[in-house]
Amino acid sequence: MLNVGIIGLGKMGKYHLNIYDELTNANMAGMCDASEEVLGELSKRYPYKTYTDYRELLPHVDAVTIAAPTVHHYDIAKECLEAGVHVLVEKPITTDLAQAEELFNIAEKRGLVLHIGHVERFNGAVQELRKIATDPYLIESRRVGPYNPNFAGDSIVLDLMIHDIDIIVNMVNSDVTELQASGYSVHSKLPDYASVHLHFANNTTAHILVSRVTQKKDRTMSISQKDSFISLDYTSQDINIYRNIQSTQIMGNKELRYKNEYVLERLFVYKDNPLKQEIKHFLDCVSGQEECRVVTVEHELKSLKIALKIDEILMKDKGAIEVNL
Repeated sequence: MLNVGIIGLGKMGKYHLNIYDELTNANMAGMCDASEEVLGELSKRYPYKTYTDYRELLPHVDAVTIAAPTVHHYDIAKECLEAGVHVLVEKPITTDLAQAEELFNIAEKRGLVLHIGHVERFNGAVQELRKIATDPYLIESRRVGPYNPNFAGDSIVLDLMIHDIDIIVNMVNSDVTELQASGYSVHSKLPDYASVHLHFANNTTAHILVSRVTQKKDRTMSISQKDSFISLDYTSQDINIYRNIQSTQIMGNKELRYKNEYVLERLFVYKDNPLKQEIKHFLDCVSGQEECRVVTVEHELKSLKIALKIDEILMKDKGAIEVNL
């Protein structure tokens, strides 16, 4: 049985803790947070040893989840890897591409698993999407929700949009040749909503909209490809496929009406907690029961590289640039 620990017990860290507490193939050796108050509250519900210094936790674990603030990811992950500990680090792994490359190099040299917490990859609908989105030419993604002042200092690209960038880049599997981005602030000093256009070398186009100032939470993606239109809902994990679409115009009494006909296919999706699936996959990779199969390191860094470039455009208000990513 693997000994595991959690470093950082904010919102995501607590989610990880709940999952680890349910698993039978992992022993929670300790939970770590810089706040003694947070640890004190959690100790009322969980019987695990607590640490305020993650370095004291490392000798007792085989693997850790790092859910500390992004600014600390690089330093913590590097020390964990150098101590021979496998790492699942919440996205984004870092806000510096060179640091991310260094961490992957350390993991490779030491034969360790370094997994970035892109939880949407383990969404049942996303996993089915890979089987049916074979040749998309237009992708439209929408990830919006209400404002939370706790995230006012976070980049909306690295916090929200990176999920969609990651899924789209791995679906299209082609280089980005053009990137356009615009965003504006409403409540914070950073952009609170942003719209991004990506064009790929294979002529696929993707439009991504993210917002943290929209009253209704919405997580959807639609894909247009030859002979089908695919609609995905991340929250319900539903996929609908529309085929043989025909539109006709009908002239009624003093008005023109439009009629759409299509064949609707509701795809069966095995629905489970995506975070639970992600953690189980991570532990199976660590124990050697499963090969890390999600994406290559090249693609891991490609998603981050694009996200950082978008952030740069939004911060400098460049608008549109030609790129080769």
